[in-house]
Amino acid sequence: MSVPSASDEWRYLRAACLVAAAIVLAQVGGWLVYRSVHHGPTPLELTEKCLRREKLLTIESTSGDPIAESARGGALATRVEGNGVHVAIATSDTEAAELANEYLRTAGRQIDLRLDVRGRVVYVWEAPQRPTASQRQTMYDCWYE
Repeated sequence: MSVPSASDEWRYLRAACLVAAAIVLAQVGGWLVYRSVHHGPTPLELTEKCLRREKLLTIESTSGDPIAESARGGALATRVEGNGVHVAIATSDTEAAELANEYLRTAGRQIDLRLDVRGRVVYVWEAPQRPTASQRQTMYDCWYE
């Protein structure tokens, strides 16, 4: 029985390192492919699901509200305790601010009491006064980013 020389050991070590690196690269490549193919639910889908299933609210379209419809993350309308609300979901804080500013430019200061921005979500309430804490909380419970 012969003892392997130092050069043989280094050759085996290099081969083992190459095999380990190839396995790691294959795993990273597989993860990247999986991530690009399998997308999770969007914030709009999560919000809609929460409002329907947990809050038992009816979801409607925001047709007739071009500002909400322009939100890149989507938009929906619902009614909480009798007060209608349009929800515009932005893809960034900057977009949310732009949507809010567009509402202010279009409707003026009279919308100020009905306009609510929370993170990337813009809420516009129907009633001329501020929404109640209960109405707001219902919507905030279904807030996803």
